[in-house]
Amino acid sequence: MGLADRLRAQYGNVLALDLAGGLRLRGTLRHVGAGWLAMAEGPAECVVPFAALRGIEGMDAKAFPPEAPALGPSRRRLGFGAALRALVRDRTRVALHGTDGLLLGVGTLDHAGADYLQLAVHARDEYRRPGAVRTVVAVPFTALAAVRRDS
Repeated sequence: MGLADRLRAQYGNVLALDLAGGLRLRGTLRHVGAGWLAMAEGPAECVVPFAALRGIEGMDAKAFPPEAPALGPSRRRLGFGAALRALVRDRTRVALHGTDGLLLGVGTLDHAGADYLQLAVHARDEYRRPGAVRTVVAVPFTALAAVRRDS
């Protein structure tokens, strides 16, 4: 059994995640996909690639065999890009946190490819409009520790 099998059994549990770059998140596990998870952190939702995980606190001893159905919504076949494309469709503002601990940018996701995403950078309190966009940045998935969407 792998990490995804353990995590699928933790659906609805509060977990603390230690991520690359020193970022620490605490929230309720909502989805587990192929190499990523999503958690509710208060009114925000964070999508985290497994590659950014450095430690997880709060898991119980349960695990699901790979062929078992998951409790709650399961996205086990969907990759990280698919999770990000859902955020692209929603057109919600996000903050990108890097594996180096830096905030990579705040804005609206324009595109999520196979191994990168494109962020239109603008002020957190503005919408993506031509006059508000300061620049557009492409970020490789390997540079991401978390994508945080505030509600």
